[in-house]
Amino acid sequence: MEKFLARRLYGRDEGVKGGSRPAIIIATAGIAVGLAVMIITLAVTRGFKSQIRDKVMGFSQHITVTNSYVGMGVVEDPITCTDSTFNALLNQELIEKVQPFVDKPCIIRTNEAFHGFMLKGINADYDRSFLNRYMIRGGFPSAQDSLGNNWIVLSRPIADMLDLDVGSKADVYFMQSQVRIRRLTVTGIYETGFLEYDRMFGIAELALLQRLNEWSSDEYSGLEIGLSDAGRIDDGYGQVRDVINELEKTTKEDYLVQTMYDTHSGLFAWLEVLDLNVWIILALMLGIAGFTMISGLLIIIFERTATIGTLKSMGASNKTVRRIFLRLASYIIIKGMVIGNVSAVIICLVQQWFRILPLDPANYYLDSVPMQVGVGWLAILNVVMFILSMLMMLIPCTVISRIVPSKSIRFE
Repeated sequence: MEKFLARRLYGRDEGVKGGSRPAIIIATAGIAVGLAVMIITLAVTRGFKSQIRDKVMGFSQHITVTNSYVGMGVVEDPITCTDSTFNALLNQELIEKVQPFVDKPCIIRTNEAFHGFMLKGINADYDRSFLNRYMIRGGFPSAQDSLGNNWIVLSRPIADMLDLDVGSKADVYFMQSQVRIRRLTVTGIYETGFLEYDRMFGIAELALLQRLNEWSSDEYSGLEIGLSDAGRIDDGYGQVRDVINELEKTTKEDYLVQTMYDTHSGLFAWLEVLDLNVWIILALMLGIAGFTMISGLLIIIFERTATIGTLKSMGASNKTVRRIFLRLASYIIIKGMVIGNVSAVIICLVQQWFRILPLDPANYYLDSVPMQVGVGWLAILNVVMFILSMLMMLIPCTVISRIVPSKSIRFE
């Protein structure tokens, strides 16, 4: 009976007349809009965190190992890492890859302009999938290329600043005890949209920079270490630290082990601020949706005071009548949630595919608003939204117990 009466009250034709139908529409719209805003907010925040984390990892992986003096501003102090150390690291449970690199500051000069940046040396075993994904012209030279070590890959901002393109040659100056010059050929141009890094890094052959530094083949600026499980970065840090402690005993040097959260603390602190904003928005949207639902259900109860009185006079208890209106509220909530979910997912997918909403990479590190929809958190949000909305519906239902049949039947 409760289900039948709730459907009659909700029904478009046989159901509520007068002011109740607009109340149902407004309450449904409130739930739909509130949930849609929540989903889009979470999708944007997750998209920001995911893309920025991926780009940080693409440039430096989860953990880096450098000479401890690098943190004090001395660039030219290498770490010594032999094959045995590489094997010891790769034998750890969480460590998936170990990539040596050489960082060397330089100035690239053309006839019209010059620019100073950091040249990053990588070898043939380096995982280039991240850079290849953002390569817009050209690419890395093949093993059969006649360039040997005399190549360079630049970011689009640097290439545009210097008016260089794939195939261009440029003089690169390295400031040491004496200035060294190498003429390098541009083989590729990339653009990640992470402007802070795009303006800072170019890519070159690791062996070239080792030779310029007069280092041996097992000396590097540092190691980039990728983990199989990014969620266990603290455990991975411990495993790396154990191996490096043994290396320090051999080399008699101090090495600095840092996670990506240490090396980019300011960036991840900014992302934490986004989380606070999300909680505020979720609370506001839940409050707005709850207010519209409470108001709508109160209007329906007042509109149906005579019906409530009739049901009570026929023996229905307050609990039974409350269940009827709670069931009616559940219909409204579910319909609003379906509309909100469909609308939000469509908006997110359209933004993912067409990037309609742009961003300034100089301020936001990305060129468009990222939106990432996940089935897991979407399901959790819907369940929490439904439960909290139903709990809030208990507030207007308390009015039912105050309705007296003898007075309410004459109300209509």
